Amino acid sequence: MRPRAVQTLMLITFSLLSSLASIPARSQGQEIDLTVDYSFGERLVFRGEIPKEMPVLQAVIFLQAEAELHTRSLQADISDYGDFSGVYDLVQQPIRAFSQVDYWLEATLADGQSYTSPKSSFFYTDNRYQWQERKAGEFRVFWYSGDSVFAQSLLDVAYEGLQNAQELLQLKLEDGVDIYAYASAQEMRAALQTRGQNWVGAHTDPDLGVMVISLPGGPEQRLEMERQIPHELMHVLLYQELGAGYDKLPVWLNEGLASIAELYPNPDYLILLGNARQDDAFLPIESLCQGFPRDASGAYLAYAQATSFTRFLFQRFGSGSMQQLVANYAQGMDCQRGIQATFGESLPQLDRQWRRQAFGENALFSAFGKLLPWLLLMVAVMFIPLLLIFFSRRRKPTSQGETYHARR
Repeated sequence: MRPRAVQTLMLITFSLLSSLASIPARSQGQEIDLTVDYSFGERLVFRGEIPKEMPVLQAVIFLQAEAELHTRSLQADISDYGDFSGVYDLVQQPIRAFSQVDYWLEATLADGQSYTSPKSSFFYTDNRYQWQERKAGEFRVFWYSGDSVFAQSLLDVAYEGLQNAQELLQLKLEDGVDIYAYASAQEMRAALQTRGQNWVGAHTDPDLGVMVISLPGGPEQRLEMERQIPHELMHVLLYQELGAGYDKLPVWLNEGLASIAELYPNPDYLILLGNARQDDAFLPIESLCQGFPRDASGAYLAYAQATSFTRFLFQRFGSGSMQQLVANYAQGMDCQRGIQATFGESLPQLDRQWRRQAFGENALFSAFGKLLPWLLLMVAVMFIPLLLIFFSRRRKPTSQGETYHARR
């Protein structure tokens, strides 16, 4: 090879090596590290370091919580020392407890190019407590207060509740269920951030396959276990059976099915229904299609009515018809149409029949009772003038008679 050709080749090789050395570090496998820590229910704190070879002008951190369609984001603060941080406010924008969260960073580099970090994830658990874990089949239980006997009781009741629910409706447990047991309702509500709903004692996120319950120690702990776990499990079973159709169920039916699946029914419901019957304070069932009252007394009465009404439908029409009712609603029928198509009767008609059967309530008597104060007022308004006329006429003959007797 000629010397000039060798020299040219050397120049080309040197130029190539120089250009390779100038390629940004990201093409050589260099990434921006991004880590996260959190204080449960308060904030997420993201931190990372930027390689010197990748000067960043601005960066945005993205979050995708499990089963959520929308993506959250926050602007990262970049320091002069090559690191960055970002704080996400969980008070103002809470993330559901016990869910998986994916996160990543997108940055604009000094050379105008864009960079996207690989996705990472963390499990957003209530890290204020040291959770213990026990598993059997489809169920995992987590607890921080109690012993292994307590944990085994949770699993036993879960399987009893599953059997009871499947005797009501043909439902399969397709995916596993995680059960988190708090030692008090206050601690559980703090985890769920249920502001203004101080009556909530348990909760389920059926799309996550997670139920959260509250079981204070004491003689009624087992009874509460037998009430809460089967109730929340029915929600999970319905969701796994219906998918997107789950949200189309009327609230009274969804909660009614969950309540009658309980191994230990709530004894307060009978008292609430008796008081409502005495005070004529029943809520129309059709008013419970979209939701329950948010205040404690209204919510408890709504639960009591939904439970009793759903049990009435089971007793009258049977499990097969109730399965069809659930299917009709899941396919998109509205609250009134679903009942009519399944049973051939309207929701108000069945509401009246339920009241008559459960409480001996006569619709005509009930209507008369509501009108009675107005009827009494009307009678009083009409009777007083008549009474005055009667006495005014009676006084005149009396005066003539006395004169007559005086004449004699």
